[in-house]
Amino acid sequence: MSNVRVQAHIMTMDEFLAWEMRQEGRHEYVDGVIYALDDIESEYTGCVIRDMSGASFDHNAIVFNLSGAVSNRLQGKPCRGFTSSQKIRAKDDAPIFYPDIGIYCGKPKLGAENALLNTVAIFEVLSPSTERHDRVKKYHHYRQIETLREYFLVYQDTARIEAFRRTEDGGWDSVRYTAYTGLDDTLIVESAGIAIPLNEIYEGVELPEQDRIVEQR
Repeated sequence: MSNVRVQAHIMTMDEFLAWEMRQEGRHEYVDGVIYALDDIESEYTGCVIRDMSGASFDHNAIVFNLSGAVSNRLQGKPCRGFTSSQKIRAKDDAPIFYPDIGIYCGKPKLGAENALLNTVAIFEVLSPSTERHDRVKKYHHYRQIETLREYFLVYQDTARIEAFRRTEDGGWDSVRYTAYTGLDDTLIVESAGIAIPLNEIYEGVELPEQDRIVEQR
């Protein structure tokens, strides 16, 4: 994280929303910390700003592949996908996030600041600088979205996707967990009724030797 600036004042959510409207890039606001998602200089603020920009080539390739695969398989279904330009949140006074890829079903429910409120599935492609943020802070807040059914963590250095799913009773305390590993495995997105082979998601991405061996079997 190369861009960290600490000031005494902590923004409120309303202050953050007003501030972000004046910025060129995207920012997430979590527990008093602003996370800059784009490599664009932000104006001086009274808050911590942490740089989460600078996604790698492989990160971008995976997002591109996965976005196309999701879009193609949702044709004719009552669900639609979206990319990281779309804001999401649990409710109007909750933190705003820009997931790498998401899915909603039915009519989009939009709240304040044009944020989507009825996401059913979220995909985050992990990077060394963002993994803890994605696993802990984002996961905690994403679980507050009432419609969310699945959260996927997509590795970029190996063919592996971890799925965390809401249980049948609607809770996350005893979450259903599945790990999809290897290029011969297939990711199942239950909330949208689609399946995507991992070799399609990781096409064009340089992977360790063991992953390439599996692909050749």
